[in-house]
Amino acid sequence: MNNFYKQPKILVWIESILMLLIGIALALLLIERGYSQPLFYLAFLLYVPISQFLFTPIYKLTGGYTYYSPMLLGYMANDKQIDLHSGTSFDHLFVLRKYKSGTPLRNRILMYHLEGLLNIIQLIEDKHLPETVNIIGTSYFFNDRTLHNLGFQIEKPSSSYRINLLLNFIDLFWMYSLSKGKIAIPSVWDVKKASIIGGDLIKQKSKLIGLYERLKVKQAEL
Repeated sequence: MNNFYKQPKILVWIESILMLLIGIALALLLIERGYSQPLFYLAFLLYVPISQFLFTPIYKLTGGYTYYSPMLLGYMANDKQIDLHSGTSFDHLFVLRKYKSGTPLRNRILMYHLEGLLNIIQLIEDKHLPETVNIIGTSYFFNDRTLHNLGFQIEKPSSSYRINLLLNFIDLFWMYSLSKGKIAIPSVWDVKKASIIGGDLIKQKSKLIGLYERLKVKQAEL
């Protein structure tokens, strides 16, 4: 679990609300300055990753984010659809800061993603989620071949999905670079949308466990 949430609950709420207020104040400041100096609106490109960091705790506390592992979350998840995303910069700071950049970090992220998928399977098996739930995400960390082997369907994402990735490019850039151990630009313009039905995901349980165990062995050898 993210160490931030291991604090006393009242303290977590206080800090989360303060971060929310700071994020709102920054947005209002940019809007106000933008009225007289429109170039200030360009600062929203920097505001997006800042707000993503500041708003993560309140999104989690209010159910906007549902975490299936420390680095795999569902945005506004429900019984019909789970829109999966890798953890935010806030999660990255509190969960992954102890791992070296490059292969150790990349393997740990992949392991957290697999843990999240296995936890979703457990929720379905325990009847907390229906087998008909549609699970979607991007092929950002897993390549297309791995996703196909795991039973995912690959398709082109919608324009809004691409725009969302571009708006989050700064965060994607530095997190992707850390996972590669060097400066690397993620191919957000070539990203694919991956989806699978809950019942089909259950059928892939043994493959997911096998992949997780192989990564675990590799991680131990590093």
